[in-house]
Amino acid sequence: MSTKELYRHKQENDFEQFYEKLEAFLPELKKFMTGSLKAAEKQGDLDVGFYDAEGMLNEVYLDAFKAFSGEMDDKRLRRSLFKKAIQKMDEKRAQEIPDDVNTHALLKSEMKLLSEDFTTDGDGDLILNEELDDISYQQKQGWSKQIYLDAALEQLMVQRFGLNEASLLSEEKRRLLGFLYSTIPPRSKLVVELLVFGDQDTLEISQILEVPEEVIQRILFKAKERFRLL
Repeated sequence: MSTKELYRHKQENDFEQFYEKLEAFLPELKKFMTGSLKAAEKQGDLDVGFYDAEGMLNEVYLDAFKAFSGEMDDKRLRRSLFKKAIQKMDEKRAQEIPDDVNTHALLKSEMKLLSEDFTTDGDGDLILNEELDDISYQQKQGWSKQIYLDAALEQLMVQRFGLNEASLLSEEKRRLLGFLYSTIPPRSKLVVELLVFGDQDTLEISQILEVPEEVIQRILFKAKERFRLL
């Protein structure tokens, strides 16, 4: 796509044409926002149906329209749109990240959390080691989070992480997938969602989040290790 066309639509104040060009240029942005919002709903982080990706995408494109300059190339525009989308979703989730803590620092601090150990209890139920000391576990004896992703999201997870498709054949395995996914720390989950829902590779993710690519690769490696139990 030529950014000159977008700049012409900006000069003509033609948001409709600007929107159509952007939508055709970056269809994976809508997939990313839709998948991320659905996953958040399934995990109880957002009220079901309260936010819709289409409306939020309108806000993202309107912001892009206002800020667009003729100096933007395709790569810079792509990064800018993903950043705006992430910002919008962070606002909706009401996440408050301190100004003095950047994404790089947050991801590095979350790597330890991604290394949490799982074990099984006497009945063979999967639990986090830390839950052994939790009073609710002592009362219920077993991990009890009832979290399911919808079928489309599950298929994307299986494909992008090279998981065994047979893992989705039982309710127990589907519940395990939802549980494992829900326990990924928030900013690391953003990395996973950019890969799975946004079709971005590790270099693109590193550019969007402005962190070294090796950090992204490490996060995704640890996330994949988390799903090895499937």
